[in-house]
Amino acid sequence: MSSWRGRHLLRRRGGEDVAALLRQIAALTEEVGELTRLARTDPLTGLANRRGWDEQLDRELAQARRSGRPVSVALLDLDDFKAFNDAHGHQAGDRLLVAAAAAWQGQFRDGDVLCRWGGDEFAALLPDCCEGEAHQIIARVTSTTPGLQSCAAGVATWDGMETSDGMVGRADADLLRQKRTRVYRWLEPQPRSDSQPA
Repeated sequence: MSSWRGRHLLRRRGGEDVAALLRQIAALTEEVGELTRLARTDPLTGLANRRGWDEQLDRELAQARRSGRPVSVALLDLDDFKAFNDAHGHQAGDRLLVAAAAAWQGQFRDGDVLCRWGGDEFAALLPDCCEGEAHQIIARVTSTTPGLQSCAAGVATWDGMETSDGMVGRADADLLRQKRTRVYRWLEPQPRSDSQPA
């Protein structure tokens, strides 16, 4: 409908018709907002989903480019989740995902974003967070994994130039390294290179 035609119809309608039309517009606006929220939320855990997290990561990196502040990401993966599902059933697996999400969420700082990345993998966005602090946060988070389950985590801090895919790729490589070695880097002292400040 052209804007001229719309204005013409509004002028011709009585006050009640205009009020009803405005209520319908308000209701539709609310529904669109709810659908937008649902499109960015994992229905099982209530966390952000990958789409919502990707959007927030892009915003944080844009802010970091302007401000020079650090940004870190972490990928978390529940160990042997397929075996857990096979032994206990998919409903128990869903309960484990919900319990892990709730336990981990309580360990993050205000402003950090935990999302369900997919399957048994989660991702965390840590704004204003250098590498050392990111490792401390993730060590605290993984220590709260529920039941007898464990998880591996990989961390990367933005290098000031890379894309979000590059940074997440480094976190993923760190996660795979952690899963292979089962030795968590943040629990061991790390040698400093000459380029690292003392």
